[in-house]
Amino acid sequence: MKMKNSIYLLMMFLGLALTSCEPMEDLHDDLDRDLDSRAIEGITDYTLTADDYTEDVEDGGLGLNFPNFSSLDEASELIPQLLSNKFPVWGEGSLARVTFDLYAPIDAEAYTVVDADYEAMGLDVNYFTSSSQITSFLQAEFPQAKTNDYVELTYRTIAVEMAYDISNDDFDLIGEALDETYPDPASSAAQYSNFDRREGRDAYWSNDMILDAINVVLSDNFPDVEGQTYEVSYRIYDGSPGTETMDVKFNGTEYVMIGGTAYELDNDDYDFVGAELGDDYPGPAGNAAQYNSFDVRSTSGNFWSEAMLLEAINVVLKEQFPSATEGAQFDVTYDAYSGSVNAVIKSVILTDGEYVIDETASVSTIMETSVFAFGDGRWMMPMELPSNIYSQEFGQRFNNFSSESDAGFYIGRYLEPLFPYAQQGDFVSVGYKYYNGSATVDRYASFIYNEEEREWDFIPSVIEQTLQFGHEGTGWVVDNTIVYQLAPGDYDFIGEQLSDTYEDPSWSVGNYNNFDRRPGNANQWTDAMLLEAFNILLSERVAPNAEEGQKYLLSFAIYNGTNTIEQMHLIKEDGVWVPVQ
Repeated sequence: MKMKNSIYLLMMFLGLALTSCEPMEDLHDDLDRDLDSRAIEGITDYTLTADDYTEDVEDGGLGLNFPNFSSLDEASELIPQLLSNKFPVWGEGSLARVTFDLYAPIDAEAYTVVDADYEAMGLDVNYFTSSSQITSFLQAEFPQAKTNDYVELTYRTIAVEMAYDISNDDFDLIGEALDETYPDPASSAAQYSNFDRREGRDAYWSNDMILDAINVVLSDNFPDVEGQTYEVSYRIYDGSPGTETMDVKFNGTEYVMIGGTAYELDNDDYDFVGAELGDDYPGPAGNAAQYNSFDVRSTSGNFWSEAMLLEAINVVLKEQFPSATEGAQFDVTYDAYSGSVNAVIKSVILTDGEYVIDETASVSTIMETSVFAFGDGRWMMPMELPSNIYSQEFGQRFNNFSSESDAGFYIGRYLEPLFPYAQQGDFVSVGYKYYNGSATVDRYASFIYNEEEREWDFIPSVIEQTLQFGHEGTGWVVDNTIVYQLAPGDYDFIGEQLSDTYEDPSWSVGNYNNFDRRPGNANQWTDAMLLEAFNILLSERVAPNAEEGQKYLLSFAIYNGTNTIEQMHLIKEDGVWVPVQ
């Protein structure tokens, strides 16, 4: 144990006052040497001022351009020198809790969902079919998420077929790109903005040739996303003007023809199913019409079996496509309820007048990347601002922000009429366009509703942080020491735990809520006994889950003829608490 410096210095001055046989100059030299060898030990809380960041180094500041740190690493590196300037006589054993401003823009954590993740969610496919499945996954994967956490999630989901009409400009592009491959057909397409479908003509376009043309057009207009499907419409001439469509999918290398026509049941279809199958399945049919989905829970009285679902698909497709011929293929999307509503796709083919499951078909899926924000205890996709709102409503010169403070102000005002019934603490995330000086990029802003002020408070990217530093004799370093003052219950706990080992000292500590440190007394607690007691206290009561390397500075009451305080600085090494060296 170290004596308090104040006591030590007092004794030295008393010694000087009582000593007259040595020259005063020698005494001063001895005192200076002793003072130099015993640095002051202190504990403080310190908050950096604006001048601390920006004043020149020679003036005691950090010489930064902005009144904040750009990273925790920068703070850890620069603050020790500032502490040395602020507390030049403090030395080994000193602690400082330093509060500072940190520039911390929203940085979404990237995560890619793998096959094992889908399986862990209880899915029998390796893709998500609904937003509720995605948010359920995020809840399970990030259980410790807190407000304003963001995740950039890459996952597989069902490809939504996109419709595209080949335009006049596209036909011009086809004429240029395929001029050498199909000279006459390409020239005709560019000239007349259609595909000549008259067999035997020099300008004739076969299905395979049209597929080549579609590859040219889609690759020019869209990113080539593996699994993405398109329903492409184009003008033809077969003796008279007309139109055709071709369903294609990008297979990772090129666009290829696929089978079924995509069809998604709408509210009218569910009503139609309810009416057509109401006599055969009154409960399920009525439920489908009411909720616009099929209940697939086997325990439900409204349960739709696979056979019943196929029957419903037949009812809808025969109504919608009465002229479909043998072999017609459809990819039918419907909503199924199994505790939550999820989209399901069934591929069917018309065989002998009935639609049956197309066993050769496969669901087309794509990889998507989306950003999700956590707030109000749930994950959500950020709102996206209309593209023209920056100039039309926010008064910006271009359709973006170039200042974070402007984004916070204008978006906050924009949210007020959108959420007239917002309550205290409600959270909203908003995606916006930001010009960083060289390019326009996507950024995200978070807002929490302040009911008293009736406005949305912007969470800025400059946040307050606190790090603890400890002096190790040669300088300040980041320190994880937790300062802990023993409470009355701690003394009772130690007394109970060691009553059999140290009967009198244990009785004393529990009775007086302090440790008797008088040498030779029956109730004395030695350094070794205290170390034993504090190992039990930390391991079983105060910090049972502390990691290796964690430090504790324990302050405890003692009696050594008077009531005072002592401290013991401990670190966990190999599962045992030992004194910090």
